[in-house]
Amino acid sequence: MSSSLFLLVSISVALLWSYPVFVESDLRADAQAKIQEAVAATQAVIQVVKSVETGGNKQIVETCIEVSSDAIDNLNDVKSLLPKARDPRSLETVRVRATAAFTDVGTCDDEFGDREPAQVAAATKKAQDIINQLIIILNKL
Repeated sequence: MSSSLFLLVSISVALLWSYPVFVESDLRADAQAKIQEAVAATQAVIQVVKSVETGGNKQIVETCIEVSSDAIDNLNDVKSLLPKARDPRSLETVRVRATAAFTDVGTCDDEFGDREPAQVAAATKKAQDIINQLIIILNKL
């Protein structure tokens, strides 16, 4: 009986010792998946904006496409930096890039203002929601 108890205690201690490693690797995997989702949603913003009747909004459309492309660049930076980011400073750089992507996507809403087409608003909201989820994950690292 005592050897069984020793084995159980040993396993419990080993699991508790390695728990933070499992959690961190899970968070990093979740972040990588969320990055892919955020890139796809931001690419969808660009497609929706391109389909909008430009009329007098040509400059707004161009700006929205540009800042959405910047958001994708920032998300790709997060994707490439995240595996190497282990210390607080490098993790902060990753978080700043993700936050910049969030801001970039929101610029479309700002540019269109009250004249923002509903489909653009829906696409930017979806992209920002996903990027926000990514930021929440990154803040747990």
